Amino acid sequence: MFDSALMIPAVTAIVVFLIYMIGMQFVGKQENVRSRVRKMVETSGNESTLNFAESLSAEREPSAAAKRIAVFLRMLGMDTEAARVNNQLRFYQAGIESPDAFVYYLLFKRVISVILVLTGIVISTGDDAGLPQYIITLILIFIGIFGADTYIKNCQEKRRKILENSFPDSLDLLLACVESGLALDGALARVCKELGNAHPEITQELNRTRMELSLLNDRTQALNNLAERNNLPAFRSLVTALLQSERFGTSLVDTLRVLSEDYRLQRLMRAEEKAARLPAMMTVPLILFLLPALIIIILGPAILTVIKTLFG
Repeated sequence: MFDSALMIPAVTAIVVFLIYMIGMQFVGKQENVRSRVRKMVETSGNESTLNFAESLSAEREPSAAAKRIAVFLRMLGMDTEAARVNNQLRFYQAGIESPDAFVYYLLFKRVISVILVLTGIVISTGDDAGLPQYIITLILIFIGIFGADTYIKNCQEKRRKILENSFPDSLDLLLACVESGLALDGALARVCKELGNAHPEITQELNRTRMELSLLNDRTQALNNLAERNNLPAFRSLVTALLQSERFGTSLVDTLRVLSEDYRLQRLMRAEEKAARLPAMMTVPLILFLLPALIIIILGPAILTVIKTLFG
């Protein structure tokens, strides 16, 4: 028989761990970008071949706690290095930059998830199991099996929307800087300075690209890193335009102006699309909440009068 007194410490431990996992994306974001890129170049051994996977792997060392957990996972036969390589890009695209992330992710996927599923099964098979226990079981099983991947996917989608919304403003400012006579490196530096507070996510990306352009011998690879890290059509279009401009000597101003108008129009079309969906989205709430109130207000006096006449 399942002892319900064990549910409180078990659920508390799970909640604490989940909160810590959610907070790990905010760990270590204050590190200076220049020092990090210099470390990438130093560890790569060849500046001209530093691709996006290598640049993402050259991060800070994990914490002591994460190292101990990694040793524990390796004792269980899990390949922590493969988990780091396979998930590094996913975590970066989700905005999770902590070097401890892959360790806790692997711990959750391979250990905590099993504990959650077994805990849910034990809860549902108790003698006093009822509807609340079954609901808790379903929640625990869902969190254990899909929780980590769902969280990372949601973070990726949220960051993607943020980058897409801030891209037209960054492109407009980049165009203005290039039109004023600044080179690409100087224009990126100016954009990062002006948009640091308004759009920190895209500023981080452009700042990293600016550092790679300054430190790497291969400017083409540095620009390709920007497209590969984010895997968004907007960044791929920008990188393609910049590469064509540098390779064939075409006007960078004209290229950026066309891109700026295109993505500004796309943002306007997305706003108009959301506005067009608003009446349809409001129909159901109005029917459920406003219509019953109107019926009561309009027919209420008449109903009360009829009741008073018949039974009064």
